[in-house]
Amino acid sequence: MRRLFAVLAAACVFAASVCAAAPDSIAAQIRTADAARVRATMRADVTQLAPLLSSALTYGYADGRVQSKDEYLAAVSAQRMRYESYDYEEMNVTPLVADAAVATGRVLASVALGSQHTHMRIRFLAVWRREEGTWRLVAYQSSLADTSDKQ
Repeated sequence: MRRLFAVLAAACVFAASVCAAAPDSIAAQIRTADAARVRATMRADVTQLAPLLSSALTYGYADGRVQSKDEYLAAVSAQRMRYESYDYEEMNVTPLVADAAVATGRVLASVALGSQHTHMRIRFLAVWRREEGTWRLVAYQSSLADTSDKQ
């Protein structure tokens, strides 16, 4: 009985140490995946972008449009809207379980829509899920933030 207790206690200590480190590790993995997503989007590189998106993707824009994965990839490929810069002012990653996390934050972006160029501050909510060992974006929603919004 004492041996069983000792084994269980050791397992609990090990599990606690693994769980304590996991949120930071997950956050770092999400940040890496998101950086790759942004790079691929800015380059209109759908070959690099597609594996970072879940087949169940729902991508919501600040203007209310919503796209599936295929629709989003087509829009990126056509460069209907091009990000000239995409700078995080804030990004928080909250692991939900071992294979899912939510990222929230604020981005300052320069965007080209045809011949028009604009700067915008965006607040976003992104849901990431690890599928077959790869972190993929499952849902994304943005909203325009007031340009003076620093919180």
